Formats: sequence, C-alpha cells, structure tokens
Amino acid sequence: MTFKKITYFVVFLSLLGSLVSNDTFAQRRKNSRAQLEIEKKRNLEKIAETKQALENTKEKKEVTVGKIKAIKEQISSQEEQIGLMEQDMELIDMEMQDIVGAKLRLEQKLDTLRHEYAAMLYGASKISGKVNQLSFLFSSSSFNDLIMRYKYLQQYTDNRKSQVAQIIKVVALLRERQANLEGKKSDKKRIISAKLTEAQYLEQLKNRQTEMVGELSKKEKDLRKEFEATKKSVNKLESSIATVVAREIARKNRERELKQDREAKLVKNKAKKSITKNVTKGLDDEETALKKSFEASKARLPWPVQRGFISDRFGIKEHPVLNGVMINNNGIDIQTSASATVCTVYAGEVKDVTEIPGLGNVVLIQHGEYFTVYANLKQIFLFVGQKVRAKETIGTAGESGGVTEINFQIWHNSQHLNPEGWLIPR
Repeated sequence: MTFKKITYFVVFLSLLGSLVSNDTFAQRRKNSRAQLEIEKKRNLEKIAETKQALENTKEKKEVTVGKIKAIKEQISSQEEQIGLMEQDMELIDMEMQDIVGAKLRLEQKLDTLRHEYAAMLYGASKISGKVNQLSFLFSSSSFNDLIMRYKYLQQYTDNRKSQVAQIIKVVALLRERQANLEGKKSDKKRIISAKLTEAQYLEQLKNRQTEMVGELSKKEKDLRKEFEATKKSVNKLESSIATVVAREIARKNRERELKQDREAKLVKNKAKKSITKNVTKGLDDEETALKKSFEASKARLPWPVQRGFISDRFGIKEHPVLNGVMINNNGIDIQTSASATVCTVYAGEVKDVTEIPGLGNVVLIQHGEYFTVYANLKQIFLFVGQKVRAKETIGTAGESGGVTEINFQIWHNSQHLNPEGWLIPR
C-alpha cells in the first residue's frame, strides 16, 4: 500500500463519516410532522370545546337548534380528527420507509468498512511478518525516504484507529434506526386502535344527531315560526348596521369636503390641484393608518371570546332541521361558556349600541373603513362615542337556541366579510 493510496483512503473515510452523521431522515420529515402535530392539537381543543358545550346543556332536556349546531360541529371535528389520524399513519409509513432505507445504506457502509479494515489488518500482518518497523525505517535509501516511511507508518496506524471508530459509529446508528423503526411500528398500532375508537364514537354522534333532528322536526310548525322571527331580527340588524355605516361614510365625506374647501381658499391653484388629488383618496392620514393596520391584522385578530367554537359559518347554507329552507349568516356564530366575557378584536370607536328583539344587545365599532359587530350580548359596558383598545371588555354573551352564543361580523364599509379568515386560527 503506497503513501498515495493511504492518503486517498483517509479522504474517503472522512467523506464517509460526514455522510453517515448526516440525519437525512429527520430533515425530510421534520416539517410535515410538526405541522401535523399542530393541527391535531388544535382539533383536539375544538373537540373538547364542543363536548363541553353539549355537557353544559345536558340538564336542559329540550332539543334546540343550538344543540344541533353544536353536535354538527362536533361531528365535523371528529371527522377531521380521523382524517388527521389517517395522515399520521401515511406519514409514519413514509418515515418507516426512510428508516429502512437508512438502515440498508448503513449496513452497506458497515460491510464496506469491515472489508476495508480486514484488508488493513492483513496488510499490517504482512509488514510485521517480514520486517519490524525499525528495520523498515532504517532500510531507507535516504533521509527523505526515511521521513516518507515514518509518515506512512503513522498514517497507517491512524487509519486503523479511524476505521474502528467509524465501525463503532455505524453500529450505534444502526441500533438507533432499529429502535426508531420499532417505535414507529408501535405508534402505527396505537393510531389504528385509536382510529377505530374515534370511528365508533363518530357513529354514536351521527345517531344522536339523527335522533335530535327527528325530535325537533316534530315541532316543525313552532320551528318555522321561530325561523321567521329570527329572520326578521337578522334583517333588522342588517338594516341597523347599514344605516350606521352609511351615516358614518356620509359624515366623513362631508368632513373631507369641508376640509377641501377650507384648504382651497388658502392655497394657489397649483397647490389646490395637489390637495384635490390627495383628498380624493378618501381617507385622512389617521384613518388611512387605521385602515392599513386593520388590514395587516388579517388572520391575526384575537377572538371576541376567550373560549368557544364556530357553530354557524359565514354565508348561505341549508337549515339544520327544516327541509328546503336556506339561512344566511352575515358573520359567524360562536358558542361559548355561560356569561362569557366578550371583548373587542381591535382598537376603534363605538358607533352604535342598540337592542334588537331576538338578537339581544348589539355593539358596532368602527376601525377606519372597517366595522366589527358583536350581537346577542346579555350585558354591555360601553357607550356610543367611546374609544376602545383591542381586547377591551364589551359585555357578556347571551343565550340563543338553548346555548350561549354570540354573532360576530366584519364589514368593509357596506360589504360583508367572512370573519373566520380574520381571526387567529383555532
């Protein structure tokens, strides 16, 4: 074995060591696993909240639309949980494939290292069998040859030590991969068992929902009366909010026109044109800043209640009980705990406080071009014209349909927005 070959082998071992130590399996799956765990935790919290909501109404034997909305949301969360479990098993299968692949590569490397080490031992035995190291050194033809032979023996010894260290390291990694593989197999068995349990519970929930809908359907006449009354209340709320929003837009327009007229009298024609151009943007500096900051808070607004879940989503959908009846929600309904505190989601000014039969107390807060609406409140602690901060207490949640529930809306001038996309995901 020449000195050149020894040097090349040292480089090869160094590169091999860096490849073995690089945990490609963990890097490939880390982000997917972390995201899945976040979603699972979030959904479990949602399931716990819907269970609690149903538990809170357990003493009230009467079936209501609110209870049906709660169990419907629980079924949705339960189905999502089963879906997440299936994703978990798929991810485990991929992780197991990675581990098996890593094991195979390590076994191949270990086999290579052992063969190389055996060859080195054989080479060492040949050297020690013919001449000892001293005679090998002193049989040099020159001083330079002596130095080269000394370096050769030194590197040969170092290579043998490095080879042993690499073998030990690869064996340890193989044991670690085997332990990981066994752990993943156990995880998969546990998830399969848990999925079966969750599926059985889901079936129970669906049966209970069917029973509740059937029971409430017997009171269809009363239910239709209730629906019509609620529809009138919602229309009244819509009209009330629209009136306030239109009033505020008109007021701001008048203020801008007066400001423009005053400034037009104080400046020359050139300056006047510049001012006109700026004013027609629609908002003054303070309003523009508030509008931009509110828009920048999309998907980051706090929830108006500390705990709760969305029991009815934005837009048009079928009535949970009445066939052929469509309902429209300009915001979202959030079920929460009895007498829960309701808070502002953003800084602004209270523009309206009113009471609407069937929807309790209603508060409207302006944030530049945006407005937030908090309906079905039992108590209110604010007044018109009051400046409020984010997370400031508005009042307490009221009861609707046999459950504690509020309606939350976001308007951009006269346009309804889906509040779900603005709140921090839960």
